[in-house]
Amino acid sequence: MLRRYRVPFRSNPLFALRRLSIKNRLLIAFLITSLLPVVIVALFSNMKYEAAISEKISASSTQILDELTQNASRELEQYETLSETIIMNTAIQTNLPKYAEMTDYEKNAMQKRLSDELGEQIFRISNMASVLVLTNSGETFFDLGYDSYSKNLPDMLKTVNDSPGNAYWTYLRTDRGSNRIALSRKIYSEHNLNRQLGYLIILIDEKVFSRNIYRFVDLGEGSRIYISDANGMIVSSVAQGIQQGSFFAKQTVFDPIRSQELQEGLQPFYADVDGGKMLVTSSYIRAADWYLIGLVPYSFLVSELTAMRGSIVFFCFITLLLSGLLAMWIYFSIHSPMRNLLQYAKRIRMGKLETTIGTSYADEMDNLTETINGMVEQLKRLIYQVQFEQQAKREAELRMLQAQINPHFMFNTLNSLKWSAMLSGHTTVTQGLESLSELLRNTILVTDELIPLDKEIENLQHYATIQRIRYGDSFTLDCDIDREIHDCLVPKFMLQPIVENSILHGGGEDGRRVDIRVSAKREGSDMRIRIADNGKGFDIMEDRAMNRLSSKLSGIGISNVDERIRLHFGSPYGLQTKSEVGQGTETEISLPITMKEGRKCV
Repeated sequence: MLRRYRVPFRSNPLFALRRLSIKNRLLIAFLITSLLPVVIVALFSNMKYEAAISEKISASSTQILDELTQNASRELEQYETLSETIIMNTAIQTNLPKYAEMTDYEKNAMQKRLSDELGEQIFRISNMASVLVLTNSGETFFDLGYDSYSKNLPDMLKTVNDSPGNAYWTYLRTDRGSNRIALSRKIYSEHNLNRQLGYLIILIDEKVFSRNIYRFVDLGEGSRIYISDANGMIVSSVAQGIQQGSFFAKQTVFDPIRSQELQEGLQPFYADVDGGKMLVTSSYIRAADWYLIGLVPYSFLVSELTAMRGSIVFFCFITLLLSGLLAMWIYFSIHSPMRNLLQYAKRIRMGKLETTIGTSYADEMDNLTETINGMVEQLKRLIYQVQFEQQAKREAELRMLQAQINPHFMFNTLNSLKWSAMLSGHTTVTQGLESLSELLRNTILVTDELIPLDKEIENLQHYATIQRIRYGDSFTLDCDIDREIHDCLVPKFMLQPIVENSILHGGGEDGRRVDIRVSAKREGSDMRIRIADNGKGFDIMEDRAMNRLSSKLSGIGISNVDERIRLHFGSPYGLQTKSEVGQGTETEISLPITMKEGRKCV
């Protein structure tokens, strides 16, 4: 007996794939082997390309800011040079210490003189807005310009006094809201550098300054450039959203820049500005202690990657589609012969061995098909051999039974005929001998296994005549056969064993007569033959246990009749016996309607 062993799933995790269909396994395999390398290469290339682009733009932005820083430094240097010229002016050095003692006439004359001497030098620079010279107390000694700074000057002068150097650059807003860049310096006596005479403030138009330095410089789409002082306050800006005088993105941008500058030097970095990722580059303007800062959007850095990503996605989609089609093509090349092989196996299981599957390709599936075809041919040969042997065996048994009539039966019959002839005369002997002659002739000389039903009934009548010689009027036999089935073929000696069973076992000890009725009729494509008696009956389960149902007539038993019917016509046909004690016995035989030429009658 073969045993099937199942390998535990935990010890063989790879067998989890068997839970999936072949189609799904092929799709997964093709996706992994075709799409996964593309995705990995695309992600790696994207990462490397992004890093290279970021490094390249960072270097480019830093270089641009460094050049702008040099331009800004040169611009600021010319204002410092101008401030030196103004401070060393003789009229300022002479009159500033005694400004409080001068009359109004002297002050006006001094104003006119300074305008004549300094005006050409001051306005030679295009972005100059104002020049203020103040006394130590903050009084205006000289004012060349039209803006008013009364709100912011006191705070700026205090910051100048606290400044360690003598040149302080800052942002200043006029009373009318204009943006100015202010250079503030203390004026010392040229003869005594420890003596402060007053203050010099040079105001530059921020709009013109930014235009000259960086307004038209573009670090990339969406980029912004601005200048902040050492405290993070915006000194100059042309970008929307970055207002002069504000502390824009101080914690995220300026503080890291200031920390870098104080430690290892300025390096590009990424920061979150206004909810977006920015590349921050910067350059230090040493002349004013300022920082020129550039913000480049991350979206601009990867803008070239966006188109490439779209191409990668499209390429992945095409790869996915082609892989799926290829997987399905290979799947159907496997599924079609497998499906045919499965249907063929189902037909074999149902016993339909007539058809075979041809082989066209020398692959594993066709090798398996050819092997199964060979197995089916071998199975057909074995089945034919078994059927032939069984048929030969049955025919040999039948021929032996036809050639050998039970001696005991012949002795009893002839003995009964002798006593009947002695007691009743020649008529009964004549009938008995005639019936016996016909019965022996049909048994020995007629070798056909299947005979017409009316011939079988005729043999049964001969048999009954012979049995009456022995048993007298202990039984009656009545036959009711539909005329349309008289010519239908039935197995020979099919009814005698059943009638004999009724004759031998149906009567009781009280000597009552047993009435035996044989009826046959057509039911569709089949016929039903019923043999019923009103004898004493028996317990069918008990008799089966004691094997009494195998009683035989001339060696042919009821079980033999059933086997012969199933051998000729198949398992759906045969006989069934029902019996109850005191109620009689009924046997029903089911047969297909078969005519002389061997075809079923429809």
